[in-house]
Amino acid sequence: MKKNKVETILFRDIKTPTTVEGFRDNLKKYYSQYGEDFTELYVQEVHCGYKIVEVLIDELDSLSDLYKFHPRPNISPFVVWKMKDVMKFMDETGQYNSCGGFWDDESRFTIYTNRDDYHKSKKSSWVTIDNQVMREFYIKTLGEFSGY
Repeated sequence: MKKNKVETILFRDIKTPTTVEGFRDNLKKYYSQYGEDFTELYVQEVHCGYKIVEVLIDELDSLSDLYKFHPRPNISPFVVWKMKDVMKFMDETGQYNSCGGFWDDESRFTIYTNRDDYHKSKKSSWVTIDNQVMREFYIKTLGEFSGY
C-alpha cells in the first residue's frame, strides 16, 4: 500500500493576501476550519473554561473581527513549532520581548496545507490571536487583515 504524501508548504512560498477574499482563502488554507466546504473557522473561546465554536469565515473581514464573537479567541494554525526552539532563537538573537526573524529558518517548523495531515501530526495547538511568536506567521498568511 502506497503512503500518501504529507502536504506542506514553505513559509517563503505563502502568498500574503491583499484583499479580503485572499484573507478568507488563507484562513481556509492555513487554519483549522470546519464544515463540508470549509466555510467555518474553528475558534476556541477561553472564558470560564474552554469551548470550541465555529465562526463563518465569510463574516470575517480581519482576524480582529474574532473579538466581536469571543472575548479571548484562540485559533489553530496549521503549523507545528516548539517553544524550546523559540526560546533558543530569542537567546541567540538577544531578544527578550519578541522573536522577530524566527520564521526565517524553515527548519524550525512545519506548515501543513491539509487539515487531515495537520491533525494526524498529533501536534496541533491553540494560540491566541495576539500571540507574539505567531505575529509574523499571521502577517505572512493574513496580510494587513491580521491586525498587525
